[in-house]
Amino acid sequence: MRLPLFLSTTAILLLLSSSADSMAHGMAIPSARVAVLGSGIAGSTAARKLAEAGIKVSVFECGFGVGGRTSTRITRDEHKFAFDHGAQYIGAPKTEAFRQALTEWEGSGFAREWKGRVADISAASSTDAIGYAINHGGGKKRYVGYPRMNSICQNLLDHDNIDIVLQTRACAKYNDEGGQWTLTSHGDRKELGQFDWLIGGDRLSATNNRADLRHTPLSSFKDEVEQIESVPILVLMVAFESSLTQLPYDGITFDNISGEFGSLGWIARDTSKPGRERSDGGECWIVQSGPEAAKQVLEMTKDEPDFEKRRELVREKAKELLVNDFLGAIQKLTGGDNSSIPPIVSAVGHRWSAAFPSPSKSSQEMDCFADIANKFIACGDYLGKLPGRVEGAYISGSAAASALLDAQSK
Repeated sequence: MRLPLFLSTTAILLLLSSSADSMAHGMAIPSARVAVLGSGIAGSTAARKLAEAGIKVSVFECGFGVGGRTSTRITRDEHKFAFDHGAQYIGAPKTEAFRQALTEWEGSGFAREWKGRVADISAASSTDAIGYAINHGGGKKRYVGYPRMNSICQNLLDHDNIDIVLQTRACAKYNDEGGQWTLTSHGDRKELGQFDWLIGGDRLSATNNRADLRHTPLSSFKDEVEQIESVPILVLMVAFESSLTQLPYDGITFDNISGEFGSLGWIARDTSKPGRERSDGGECWIVQSGPEAAKQVLEMTKDEPDFEKRRELVREKAKELLVNDFLGAIQKLTGGDNSSIPPIVSAVGHRWSAAFPSPSKSSQEMDCFADIANKFIACGDYLGKLPGRVEGAYISGSAAASALLDAQSK
């Protein structure tokens, strides 16, 4: 029995060098068909690097569009309000590999610097006129996808060797004799194709309540996933008829300790980000709670036996709570009342179940999980030393591609 490989950053660099040397000396990597489950940054990065190496890749995404953590939500009405309801921005790179990738994304036009006015606010001894300690976060660089957050994954997946299948949850089964993966769609069990390799870009695919990897010989991976917890938060996507000019910030982080600002953890003026400007004068905001508020709402709704009713109940409570606390924060931070706040045109609550992974010790020591014997590799922002970050997902996706190319070339 071959044990799964746990690849560190050092091992990845060696694999990248080995793969590059093989291609540079004209050593062709044997052809293969690869299926990727999930179209987030990790899955999209892996797919792109494999496609550039000449491998055919099919990406299966259960949502309406690509993006994963960097998804963009658009309202289905005449306004077409767009919200970055997941990852809010990309911080300054911590690794050279990601610095080069971000520079390339900027050069290709699908990432730009967000020069919004961002602050950290806590209820403390007064440092401003209304009694709040405000750190304006000067000097920090923040980047976003352009013109939307999911533009990054859209462009990574724009390659002749990549096929994207949307609104399809794929379930996998491995054939030991043939050494291939067979994928079928969840629900109607329609066959989606046979593949030489499977890359799991979504950790939740291996959880007990999902059928994606239920009938697979991936016990080691499932055991690893069980050790990783998800920290959920609540999200509000709210649009105003006109700009909140009285609020002088485009993004605010709240300390969530004193309770002065209720459930709030982060707010952002989405329309201040490059490419999000609106011609109708409307303004879109994202409001995210802290983990404790989400925990309380989920506890309040847990006794509803019907899943769909429970999900809708959570959304309504998230909307009610976050609208109330957001409007209260505006009043506190501006020292005025809410009479001058423009009317709310649209407001939608959402539970982000897998907002922040709480990694295990072992998951932090690997950038991807490679079960070469079963031709399976997992990647995602829950692996490596940068959990919950776009950069961490990119590093993991790169590691997955490198591991596959190395195994395929032998």
